[in-house]
Amino acid sequence: MQEQLKELAEKYISNLEAVLNDLKTANVESHILEHIRNYLADAKYYYSHQDYITAIVCASYAEGVTDGVLLSRGLTPKWVNQNKKVLVVGTWDLIHLGHIKFLWFAKKHGRLYVIVAKDVNVTKAKGRPPIIPEEQRAEVIKNLKPVDYVIIGDENDFLKPVEEIKPDIIILGPDEQYPPEKLQEDLKRRGLTTEIIKLTQRFSDFPLSSSSAIIRRILKIYEKQ
Repeated sequence: MQEQLKELAEKYISNLEAVLNDLKTANVESHILEHIRNYLADAKYYYSHQDYITAIVCASYAEGVTDGVLLSRGLTPKWVNQNKKVLVVGTWDLIHLGHIKFLWFAKKHGRLYVIVAKDVNVTKAKGRPPIIPEEQRAEVIKNLKPVDYVIIGDENDFLKPVEEIKPDIIILGPDEQYPPEKLQEDLKRRGLTTEIIKLTQRFSDFPLSSSSAIIRRILKIYEKQ
């Protein structure tokens, strides 16, 4: 029962966050938006303290207010795809616009879960430690608007947190080395039927769209000084 309540609270909170964008485009008065955001903040607080019933009550009240505001303006609330769990994985070291574009792309598909790679795993994969420690990277990601939930990865088993989340969709970035076919097979062996979306190119229509590019830019600037 507790797990079901947790899942329902997640759904209410995520739905409310997604539809807040509709309120902005509808030119809703700032004091009404603030009222809804306060109840959303309350819902997240109670959720973090595992009081899922109170979290649901706070979020559902805010959802009712949201429905009323939009309907009074002749608009239909867009509670689209929020029943699906969407998972992305990455280092998320130096956050840049490529990351933001990627996260918003993933958010369109449902509730967004982000796995942040552990420091030791980043070092193994890249041959160098990340610039920012894992706890800080997770905290930064947690505070980005499109993100609903953040999990730090497992040191020994990449798929362990995936197995716990049970995502409906996993979106792989273009640099991800895990072949989609193999990932799908490995997930099936753990009882998961998950859609895999593999991006073929970066969101790179702007400069400095990778952490490595940012690092090189910093080094270049300091070399000239």
